Amino acid sequence: MNDYFPVDCDATLQRIGLLAKAARLEQGIRQLDVVSRLGVPEKVVRRIERGDPSVSVRSLMLVLWNLGLMERVFRSLEESQLSFSELKQDTSGRRVRHRRSKAEDF
Repeated sequence: MNDYFPVDCDATLQRIGLLAKAARLEQGIRQLDVVSRLGVPEKVVRRIERGDPSVSVRSLMLVLWNLGLMERVFRSLEESQLSFSELKQDTSGRRVRHRRSKAEDF
């Protein structure tokens, strides 16, 4: 299951990566500048800009925040009518069971 990654998710990460690279270039910021500001390795910045799905969420969020892209990337979350506290209360104590994947599913 670790080898499986939906095409839609991959395409979204690639779009986010291109958006991050375009924003960085528009702002005249080098990859090394991002590295020095955030303390993330340069190879991680390159992987984010390529849309690599193995990048940690922490690193991705730091780079998006640093480039001022948080609102643009996550706009639909802000448009949601539920607040974070309402979402937290609404899902507390609930569990979801997923069926196991079978070889023929892939």
